[in-house]
Amino acid sequence: MPEPDWRHLPSLSSLRAFEATARLDGFSPAARALNVTPAAVAQQVRGLEADLGVALVVRQGRGLALTPEGARLSAALAEGFSTIAEGVAALRRDEARRSVRVSTTQGFAQWILMPALSRFWAEHPDIPVSLDITSALSALGTGVVDLAIRGGAPDLSWPETDSDLLIRSRYIIVAAPTLAAKVRDRSDLGRLPWILDPRNTSESGWLATLGLERDALRVTEIASPVLEVGSAVQGYGVMFAVESIVKPELDAGRLVEVPTEGLPEAAYFIVTAPGPRRARVQTFIDWLKRDLGTGAP
Repeated sequence: MPEPDWRHLPSLSSLRAFEATARLDGFSPAARALNVTPAAVAQQVRGLEADLGVALVVRQGRGLALTPEGARLSAALAEGFSTIAEGVAALRRDEARRSVRVSTTQGFAQWILMPALSRFWAEHPDIPVSLDITSALSALGTGVVDLAIRGGAPDLSWPETDSDLLIRSRYIIVAAPTLAAKVRDRSDLGRLPWILDPRNTSESGWLATLGLERDALRVTEIASPVLEVGSAVQGYGVMFAVESIVKPELDAGRLVEVPTEGLPEAAYFIVTAPGPRRARVQTFIDWLKRDLGTGAP
């Protein structure tokens, strides 16, 4: 298909006015269809004729008739606008079926987002949501993922993205009740087993803040938040955790907080590619802020 020469094409408004005039047999019905005045339609058509240098319509009695050139252009415009309308309608149909695609981490999905989704669907049963469990942001802006939910320090930012703070929470130390009962003061933490995430380079610094050396501890490394929490529930060790993430386990009594001081805050952000958002994506983001933005699941 040849590339359109946009510099020499007439204005879209004049083409629309002529197509409606030809299809509906007059300026007045075209004006009603376009929600403008008949004089405005007539002016657009006369301007198009001047631009092209040919007559497109002629008066015939009380009505209008197409010239041969007008009939040829009318057929081409009818086909072109019909193709455009079909393309737009198909896009809207696809959008009506398309889910909101959320990229998030395993822990946030399991303990915060999944329990909350039933509340979202109670308000918006027609909007499907699909989850991509990963820590990568590379898919943002490609059409594969609509938004990501990521954790980090409250002042964290991601270059070339738009980010909105969703949840602020504390880092705490948790353990199974039987293990936590052995902690009378901070020194007892050095005698207990620990569960640490080998990917989290901050944990060694937090241990140092507590006066502990990682190499001197009995450590089980688990690179999965779900397995970390599951191991802590089984009493296999003490672990660092984001309070919002483990709140269901705390509420159920399967884990308890080991009181301590000096740990930082954590935050979760809604991260999107710059630019306009699909309507249902914005609906989901607005709901996330309203439902989860207090900091508690």
